[in-house]
Parts: sequence; C-alpha cells; structure tokens
Amino acid sequence: MKQVPIAVIAFAVSAAVAAAASRTIYLDPYTQAFQTDDPGAAKTLSDEPGYWPVPNGLVDPLADPKHLKPRIIHTVFRRSETPFEGYDPEVPSSLFKVNQVGYLPDAPKFAYIGAWLGPNFEAWKPHAPMESWELVDAATGETVLRRDGDAAPRVRVPDDVSKDGVPFTGEETYELDFSSVTNEGVYFVRIPDVGRSMDFRIAAHAAEDAFRVHMSGLYQKRCGIAKEEPYTHWTAGVCHASVVRGTFPPDEGHLSPKTRWFDIIRDNTPWETGEHLHIDGGWHDAADYDRRPMHLAIVNDLCAVYLMRPENFSDGQLSIPENANGIPDILDEAEWGLRHLIEGQQHDGGVGTWIETTGHPVPGNVAESDEMRYALSMATRRSSLMYAAHASLLARCRPEFRDKYLDSAIRAWDFAIHEQPKAEIYGVKRRHHRFFTKTEIVHWDEDHELPPQYLVKAACNLLVLTGDQRFLKPFYGHEKELAKTISNDGWKFSPLLFAGEKALGYPKAIGELLAPWEKSRMNTAKDIMRQIETAYAYRAPWWGPRQGWVHTMGYGHAHPLVRAQYLVFAHFHTGDRKYLDAISIANDFHNGCNPQGTTLTSGLGTVYPVAFLDLPSYVDGIAEYVPGITPYRWTFTVPQKAIELVFGGNKALAAQWPIWRRWGNLENQTVGASEYTVWETIGPAASVTGYLLDPSGQPPPEQRRPAADIRDLLGYWAMP
Repeated sequence: MKQVPIAVIAFAVSAAVAAAASRTIYLDPYTQAFQTDDPGAAKTLSDEPGYWPVPNGLVDPLADPKHLKPRIIHTVFRRSETPFEGYDPEVPSSLFKVNQVGYLPDAPKFAYIGAWLGPNFEAWKPHAPMESWELVDAATGETVLRRDGDAAPRVRVPDDVSKDGVPFTGEETYELDFSSVTNEGVYFVRIPDVGRSMDFRIAAHAAEDAFRVHMSGLYQKRCGIAKEEPYTHWTAGVCHASVVRGTFPPDEGHLSPKTRWFDIIRDNTPWETGEHLHIDGGWHDAADYDRRPMHLAIVNDLCAVYLMRPENFSDGQLSIPENANGIPDILDEAEWGLRHLIEGQQHDGGVGTWIETTGHPVPGNVAESDEMRYALSMATRRSSLMYAAHASLLARCRPEFRDKYLDSAIRAWDFAIHEQPKAEIYGVKRRHHRFFTKTEIVHWDEDHELPPQYLVKAACNLLVLTGDQRFLKPFYGHEKELAKTISNDGWKFSPLLFAGEKALGYPKAIGELLAPWEKSRMNTAKDIMRQIETAYAYRAPWWGPRQGWVHTMGYGHAHPLVRAQYLVFAHFHTGDRKYLDAISIANDFHNGCNPQGTTLTSGLGTVYPVAFLDLPSYVDGIAEYVPGITPYRWTFTVPQKAIELVFGGNKALAAQWPIWRRWGNLENQTVGASEYTVWETIGPAASVTGYLLDPSGQPPPEQRRPAADIRDLLGYWAMP
C-alpha cells in the first residue's frame, strides 16, 4: 500500500526546537489544512475562523499529575476561491476514507469522501458538483472503473444531530461503490477537480493482515513471559511470574459495606506466610497488570472462531513462540488465557480466576520490575464453573488440550456443584484520624445461584467429552427457567459464548435449552444490519441517532468489530451471505472507512492511533507505542478533562465537536476514551477478523520496525 511521503506533505521538525512540528496538507485544490503541535503558534492560529484543536495524548505522560500538559494538534482550515499554489493532485487527500488494510474481493467495497472543517466552516463541500469518479490501477495508471450520472458521488444518508443539536459526523459524506471490481490488485479512487485517495488493496489475504495485528496485541499483553525478537520488536522482560494465593473473592457476590477490592486484598492477603505460586499465563488487562475473570471471554471467542472455521487457521500463522509446535497458533494464544489458572488450581478442584494487586500501577511502572504485590483470588463456585466451561471447550479443540485440561475441568465442575456457598469476613483498615487507623469489618456473601450460562456451557462440553449424563443433572426440572434467564441476559456476554459448542453440535437437551438465546442473538444481528444500512453514511454498526442506546459509546461499546460478533454468529447460524458482507463492512469501518479516516488499532494500516493509555509504552524506550492495541475511543460526550485542558473550560465550544469525531484522548486523564482492555476491544477484533480469513494460511511477514518518532506517523496528525 502506498505510503504518503513525509516530504510531500511538508512535514517539518525544527532541529533547534525538537518538541514542535507542523505540516501543511491540501484536502482539495481549494481547501488547505495547516497543523502544528506548537502551543505558541496556536495562540495566533486560534484567531482564524477555521481553527480547531484536538487532543492527542499528553506531552509527557510521566510528568507530575499536577503539571500534566495536553499534546494538542492545532488545525487551521483555510479555503480559497482559486487553487492553492502548493496543491498536488497526485498526493493522496485526507478527504478520502478507504480500508487501509484492504478490501476482500467478493465483498461489498465502498470508499467515502467527507470532512468537517471546524464549527465555523462546518462540512466540506466540493468547489463544483462532483459529476464523475474513477477507480485506477495504481500499478498501470489505467482506469478500471468509471462512474458518472446516477453513479456519481452521492450523499447516501444525511448527517443527523443529537437531541442537543450536535452533529454526528459534521459532514456531507459521499460514497463511491466499486463492489463490482473483484480482481486483486492495488488501486486508488480519483475525482476530477477534487483529488485522489491513498492506495489500497483488493486482496483475499487482507483480513489476515488485520488478524495478525489484533493477535499481536494479545501477544504483547501476555503476562509471565518475555516478549522477544523475532516475534516482536517491542521487547519486554518476564513479569509477574510469582503471586501469593490470596483470600479475596474474584469480583462477585455481595459486599457490605461497599469496599474497594484493593483494600480487601491489601489487608487480608497472607503476603509473607501464604502459598507462593510461580505461574505464567493470562494477559495484562489493559494499561495495568491485573489478570481478570473476564479474559475467559477471549479464550471462548478464539476457540469458537477456530471451531466455526478450522480451515482458516494453522501453525506458523502468527509471530509467537509456539508457532512451530503443530497446533494452530490461534489455539496456542487461547490456551495462554488458561495456563495460569490450571497452574493455580486448588487441590480440591476450585479455581480462582483473578490476579490482582493493591492499587493501580502509576505511569513509570515497569512490568518486569514491578514491586507491587499480586495475589490470586480464592476459588468460588462461580469462578470454578467459569473455568470449567472454558477449559472444557478448549479440551474439545485438540487432543493435546483434552489430555491437559479435561480432568482439571471436571474437578472444577465438581467443586462448583458440590461446594457450599461461602460467607467471609474481612478486616479493612480505614484512616480514622490524622494519627491512627481503624479496622472496619466487611462481610462478603457468595451468590447461591450458579450462573446459568456457564452451567450450560460446562455441562455441554463435559457431557460430550465424557458421555456422562451426570452433567445434565443440575438442569432437571429447571430447563424453562434456565432458557429464559440465558436469553434475557444474553446482552451481558459474548454473542459467541455458545458458538463453539454449536459448531461441534449440541446434545439435544442443550440445543432445546439454547434455542431462545439463539433467536435473541439473531434478532440483535438483524437490528445491526438495519443500523448498517440506515443509521449513518459510513455504515457504522451502531444505534441510530434516534435510538435510545446511541449514547452508550464509552469503553469500546461502539467498536464495529465488537458489534460484528453478532453478525458472525448470524452468518454461522444461517449461512446467509448478507451477514458475511455486513461483517466485511464493519471491518472496513474499523480499518479507515470512518469519519476520522484512521484505523482503530495501533500499527494497523497507514493512519492509526499513536498515543493512548499504555504504561509499558511509556517506559520501554521505544518511541512508537506498542502495536495491536485498540483504544476505547468514542465517548458520545466530550470528556471533562478535554473540556478543561483543551477547550479552556468552554463547554459550549467543546460541545460543537461532532460525536463520531470525539476521541478526547488525554491518556490517563480520559480513561473511557484512551484506555482499552484485552477482552473488550482486542479479543473481539481478533475473533471477527479470524472469521474473515482466507484459508490458505500464509506465513507471517517480516515484523515492521518501530518509528523513531511518533510525529513521523500519519496517525499523529489524524484529521479532526
């Protein structure tokens, strides 16, 4: 894919003032954008009508929290009635939004054109009506598709506003449909008197490149192992291999009074006298270093997509240490999410599923030399059942895993079924006065009811693995109640929770019980299809402007590949091609076909996030942040810290920022936008792109070297 040459876009870093940089680009012959990260220059620029500031992290994330400074990309849009002297029609324009990783040959293919030029100039409009466009073979320069008349660029879905009158994109978004072109190659789209897009591919292997980047994000977050060459250039040492067996519950049940888990762990863990475990496995949750029960969703989703499409996956497909052991690499990564749990399994079969410490690590904390103390939670019925459900699914994927995990899963099941619910008392030290503390008694009661979704999942897998009907015993007389609860609560867990079991074939009793759940998942998938077609010009799989849940964007909920898991289930369930096409469209949105024209994952494509909340990236001595990370991004509202630090406290000004452009990224000051978790954003992206793979299984390409300066990366300057 053609990269935009830095010299061509007039990128300039002063040798004397290395902290300041700027660039000038041209959206079309009549629209210029000047960008700088120099706060001094911004004082002059802010008087221009086309000025707009966008946060892109912190100048120094390791600075004293009281003296944090935002890194702001100050952009000034300028318009002219005559072409600007510096305009070059061969330089790709940021107006064009394309899938930067590549389109699949037999899928729908759309490029988009649009920009928001700040609250004064608003939506970009062409200088003259766009009456035609063409798709050009980048290698030969030949036009392979030309469209005019009714097929000229058109606004498919007008931009809407929120109930507060805020636009969603701020654009007039035009679409270009080249779905009829299926020949593999490198192309670009061009519009006379407007400009051209960056080069992009049509390639059967395009999804594989995305899959590898998303999976690399999981590898980079592995705990208890060194990240080394040749598997990555973002290297790190072994971390957190030693933990203490703790007494705290794994984040469920009922606490009275409400108490921070950090305090319970700090004051009730036998740090000196307890059992010390040396275990590797699991993934750091996010910017910090805990390993959480929710990560079992990654194990499930990777196993499920493998079982749905085993032909897509092979050994040697990923750049990981296990890529020559005869096991498909996707399953090696799934197994990494269980290794620490089986190693920490209690003699009575119980499994604790949370490894946590006594507070959040601060910026500057180095994982391999982390001095914070970590403990493994005690085993509860729920945590043991969760483990049994996922370990038994992995055991069905390969004989090697059956040999390793089946007995362990059965023992965890027996613990969950036969153990009595626990009630624990903890002492938590509270500062009572300036000079002394007081111990407060905290009661914790375990839920008496086992979670039905994991009960069904574990029973299904263990029944098939062993043929023992005893695993159906907890269902007798409760089938309708279980079916209703699982269906009603389905939104709380992955749409792929039972997809692996479905791929292998449900026992009859399980199939009947899960039928209502499958119907509800299909209804959600159909609703997402409607959203793609009608809600937004960019075909985002998200609630439309007038739907009640449109505001729930924070913490990754609006990510297209998170939503696309429903479409994966629907396609596997029905075989209907329309769902596969919708998955591909969601992937296009993720890979650059969105208002900001950037992919949503670091290291993916050409323009991608280059700063976000990630502690290892602060201290690894590598300028470019670690690849494969998908920050949360949109928050619907503008984060308060962005209002304070970027917009000078002017809420009315900040509120004019269009909703789909609001990445209020100030790293640890805007967690809901700037952080991520392995299970909320990275795991779903890996599973969905894995479903899209071409089954030929190409070997991984040579690892890309990190940039020497993040200002060399186009994502640093991503347009607002």
